[in-house]
Amino acid sequence: MKRLFLIIILIACTTDATLFAQLGIRAGINLANEIKSFSNEDISAGFSTENLTGYHIGLVYQAMPQKSGLGGDLGILLSQKGYTYNDSLSIANAVLQGYKEINYLEVPFNLRYRLKLAFLGLYGYGGLYTGYALNGKKVDDTQNSTEEVSFQNFMNRLDFGYNIGVGVEFFRKIQLGATWSQGLKKIESTNSGTTEPEGINRVFSVNLTYLFSNTDKHRKK
Repeated sequence: MKRLFLIIILIACTTDATLFAQLGIRAGINLANEIKSFSNEDISAGFSTENLTGYHIGLVYQAMPQKSGLGGDLGILLSQKGYTYNDSLSIANAVLQGYKEINYLEVPFNLRYRLKLAFLGLYGYGGLYTGYALNGKKVDDTQNSTEEVSFQNFMNRLDFGYNIGVGVEFFRKIQLGATWSQGLKKIESTNSGTTEPEGINRVFSVNLTYLFSNTDKHRKK
């Protein structure tokens, strides 16, 4: 997939003599949740999740031909995902509340298109991401307890999915964007004989990017 991404960027560059290659730093807020599914409908009816407010921060590299507007970006981010939960199961004889957060090292790579308007630029992008869970914790507010997430039983460290987003750019230096991403891999799987749910990551995020290098690369004819 990365090879395909690079090939498309190279094809776009052949139509333009000037390529803007920019390195920058990105930070933002995640509104994260998990899409849950249960084999038992009674359990599903008593369990609900809501957004967990997290963060992401890291480096991005963008390559954008000046005239065509078609380019791409590659990033490496520390991204916090998870969910808050409300469990009103009768088998627990209590309402359990808390949250789970997982810290991922994430690599997104996207194709993007930029529309230039004076000193502004409007852009949209879409692509894929892959992530590796570094660590995590589950906090039970009812019991006032915290436990480390185990990746040996139900949790998978690897995650991958897709991104789509839009944003506005100022002076080719500052970008304000919004991204929707959803996993394509189950990060939690149901174990036979237990009530553990299946789960897929889902995140809406807003981000601010500062591009601190702006290099024009000219292709020789």
